[in-house]
Amino acid sequence: MSNGTTADGFNFPCGPPDGAGYYVAAGLAEQAYYDRFNAWHTGEDWNGLGGGDSDLGDPVHATANGQVIASDYYTPSWGNIVLVQHQMPDGDNVWSQYAHLRERKVAVGDNVARGQRLGTLGKGHGSYPAHLHFEIRRRQLEPDTWGLSRAQVLAWYAHPTEFIKTHRPGMVRVQVTVEEDDEECTRSESKYWYESTTGQGGHSYWTYTMATKEDCCAEWRPELPATGLYEVRAFIPSVYATSRQARYQITHRRGTDVAIVDQSRYFDQWASLGRYAFSISPTMPSVVRLSDQTGEPFTRHKAGRKQIAFDAVRFVRVKGVRDEDV
Repeated sequence: MSNGTTADGFNFPCGPPDGAGYYVAAGLAEQAYYDRFNAWHTGEDWNGLGGGDSDLGDPVHATANGQVIASDYYTPSWGNIVLVQHQMPDGDNVWSQYAHLRERKVAVGDNVARGQRLGTLGKGHGSYPAHLHFEIRRRQLEPDTWGLSRAQVLAWYAHPTEFIKTHRPGMVRVQVTVEEDDEECTRSESKYWYESTTGQGGHSYWTYTMATKEDCCAEWRPELPATGLYEVRAFIPSVYATSRQARYQITHRRGTDVAIVDQSRYFDQWASLGRYAFSISPTMPSVVRLSDQTGEPFTRHKAGRKQIAFDAVRFVRVKGVRDEDV
């Protein structure tokens, strides 16, 4: 792939750049989808807010710069699919898949730009109400791959919305990562901390969740280079992360917010905790706090216990925002 197709940021495929006018009706590896269709969903289903087939024929756009590696019609139910390969700035590749299209506007070998129209929203092989089936893949697979186990889906696919949120255009190459065993991360004294060789940098801590009391907690206090707006991300390892109510408390220059993350949905991935204004003033500390008190009880039976992982937290500067505006 040429430098012109390097992905310098990702937008949403419908209503770009921010997905205005659309919502996600089904997400990655959702239990409710499996219960209904006996299959683990490999992406997100995007629908217009108008409901029904009101979005039929709406434009579908490339999420990022890339190159089309598949554009064809697939039976029995997929219909038109476009598959695009994206080279990331670090040299790695990811793939975006757009399925159930009414029509395709690109061919194999085409270089596409972020926001370029790839086709229009359709109904697959005529089997479904109109919607876009949209995927972000972490490995190269056949365009119509389906029928995978939940473990395979979580390992081979990214959560599209989460991935896009953490790879938006305009993210500065200034980022601060605080590992869970760095000096900038402190943990409470407890005999119930456990260590794992899985996680960002090959290490993470974990423990069991508690319903009403706290025993294990950690705080990440970054040394940020400048006052500004930052995207905060938490790395979720593939094991010892089954809590569905991990409460990340973010203290910033405007106050304190809580981001609740279902860790069980992630597999060695960064989860966005949102964008916050941080100051380098010592009177306005920047802190991310995570506790084992999630509301999920510690049960007598080990198989029924939830586990919560404590791994790296990353702060990525958002450019184009003046310090005085945050």
